[in-house]
Amino acid sequence: MKSRIKRQIVSVSRRTDIPAFYAEWFINRVRAEYCVVVNPFNANQLSYVSLKPKDVIAFVFWTRNPQPLIKYLPELDKRKYKYYFQYTIIGYPKEIDPKCPSLDPAIKTFRELSQLIGKGKVIWRYVPM
Repeated sequence: MKSRIKRQIVSVSRRTDIPAFYAEWFINRVRAEYCVVVNPFNANQLSYVSLKPKDVIAFVFWTRNPQPLIKYLPELDKRKYKYYFQYTIIGYPKEIDPKCPSLDPAIKTFRELSQLIGKGKVIWRYVPM
């Protein structure tokens, strides 16, 4: 019987900032090699997503704070996953954006991440509120 699972690009965090708030959950799902995703328009519809390295073309991380995930990147590398970051840096004051790093730490993390994984795998994006 043929497998129904196709290789795919896994977009991580379009609905919530997984690297910033759920890095440990994410790496545990990688270790389990699957996750189940709830359809946001129909809570009764669940989708199985294979996270086996052979099924994942790449992870795309959308985040405003990759710092909590950085410690897990060597494990992703060891497991031979490909990935890159869409990194949003806005620099709004804490009164407007209390859970996002301020501008200087965000830029420092951007540089650190770029040096760690390569500048071609970290894309800066600006998304105004």
